[in-house]
Amino acid sequence: MKKSGAQLVVKIILALFALVAAFTIPFPGMGIEGMEVSASFNAALLSTKDPDKIIKNEDREVAYVFLMEHIGSLEALYDISPEAHAKMDAVFRQANVFIANNDMTVSQLVAYVSEVEADLSEAARMNIDGAEQFLFLNNTVGIPSGKYNEPVRVMLSVINLGKAAVTDVVITPVQDTDPKKWPFVIQTATDTRMIKCISAASSIEEGYLLHQDVAWDFIISNDAYTGTYPIKFHAKYYRNGKIEETDLTTYVNVTGRPGRMLIEEEKKEDEDKLPPSTPRIIVTGFVTDPAEVYAGDTFHLTITVQNTSATSTVSNVQFDLKAATEGDNKETTYEAFLPTSGSASIFVNKIAPGETKDLNIEMTARSDLAQKPYVIDLKANYEDAKHNPFSATTSVSIPVKQEARIDYGDAEVLPESIEVGGQSNVMFQVYNKGKTTLYNVQVVFDAPSVDGGSTFLGKLEPGATGNVDAMVNGVAPTEDDGIVRAVISYEDEAGRVTTLEKEINLYVYEPMMDEGDWGMEDFDMGMEEEKAFPWAAVIGGGIGGLILLIIIICVIVSSAKKKKARQQELDDLDD
Repeated sequence: MKKSGAQLVVKIILALFALVAAFTIPFPGMGIEGMEVSASFNAALLSTKDPDKIIKNEDREVAYVFLMEHIGSLEALYDISPEAHAKMDAVFRQANVFIANNDMTVSQLVAYVSEVEADLSEAARMNIDGAEQFLFLNNTVGIPSGKYNEPVRVMLSVINLGKAAVTDVVITPVQDTDPKKWPFVIQTATDTRMIKCISAASSIEEGYLLHQDVAWDFIISNDAYTGTYPIKFHAKYYRNGKIEETDLTTYVNVTGRPGRMLIEEEKKEDEDKLPPSTPRIIVTGFVTDPAEVYAGDTFHLTITVQNTSATSTVSNVQFDLKAATEGDNKETTYEAFLPTSGSASIFVNKIAPGETKDLNIEMTARSDLAQKPYVIDLKANYEDAKHNPFSATTSVSIPVKQEARIDYGDAEVLPESIEVGGQSNVMFQVYNKGKTTLYNVQVVFDAPSVDGGSTFLGKLEPGATGNVDAMVNGVAPTEDDGIVRAVISYEDEAGRVTTLEKEINLYVYEPMMDEGDWGMEDFDMGMEEEKAFPWAAVIGGGIGGLILLIIIICVIVSSAKKKKARQQELDDLDD
């Protein structure tokens, strides 16, 4: 067998493989007696070798090369599935190991290689259904071409790769009335061709030599579209006395009338004529850190954008952020938010179809902003895959809050001292010094010695003043330093309640008692009774009279001391 340079390279590679395989253990039970000799391999090997001689390494290399060439031919002929490839690899590896580890004659090697050749062919045809395992089109025949209203010859060169001959092969074109499926003029109901016999071949090469040709002369229709058409033919034949069927497909290049193209070409041309579709970039959300932005604060803004196109990647994307402007005229206008880096632009190299990107920037809210939402416009300039320019503008709204600032004036308390059961008038002012409105402003007074006086001021606009004018009641004597807490509470726009306290001085004391309160009436009554009392009899009564006299003296002295102490206390209060 004549060897090309590529075959010599394969021989070297396989020789190395054989040397490795020579150290493996031969597979048991793989005898070679009684094997049939392959004509294709026999002619190449036995022409110069004695069939009874024991093979040498060079003979083994020839066998490896032949099997490799056979595998290449099968791969060119079949659409081999992954499972078939795996089976072929297993067969080839097993053959290599067997040939490398067995001493045999040349004729025995020829017989074994012929069997491996058949096994490889069978493995290659795995998952191929029906008669296509045996009948194929000769791939050396070119595809015909034709023009509308002109004849064209379509020829099938059929080969038989089976181990048995096929006879009475009837081949019929599968016609269709759709000009996009059948580009020819339908002249007859059937247009059958017959092949009497296609002989079996002992090798692929011989199968190509035994091909049988049949041809049809078609006229391309005036309504045919420009394009490449698959033309299907149905074949029926006998093999081993049984009818089998298969489909054979070839192709024809057709040039139709100007402007008529197959669906795929029409669609492509229509797409080329249409203006490019606009890939959209939208904002899907944003967050700020911190979550609540107060006037004067610096915050991080993260905006999430998405390319909504399902097919187009956008590139060279430049995002420009512009905050809402505040002010009444050109001289006093300003942006509500300013980037801390000085630049309000963000660049993104590309965004794939459906992909999202996060845009991050640090900004500062001006300290004099009113409490309300402020808009930031986000403008995007970008290109599609064909460098067509696009732009899109969207916006986000960021609520800005102002810290509530509330204050109060000095309190006027009239009178500053009251007795239990009395009233005092408390007056002071509440100021809203912030830039946000205060809601449900009210004042309550908290102390054990007083109650009442609650005052509701309602809503206080920025800069407004609320006046507190309350009457509080003394309910218990003051036992501490005379401090009464005025608790001021209010709500912001979110309904959150804030409180602060103001201290005022108000003293509550016990009410002053008259003489009756200090027991003097009882004492006077006792004195009257004393005048009417028979002192002589009492004195004359001895010790009992003396005891009674001592009790009366003690009562008088005690009453005088209490009266003097109470008067001193009242004087101190007046001071």
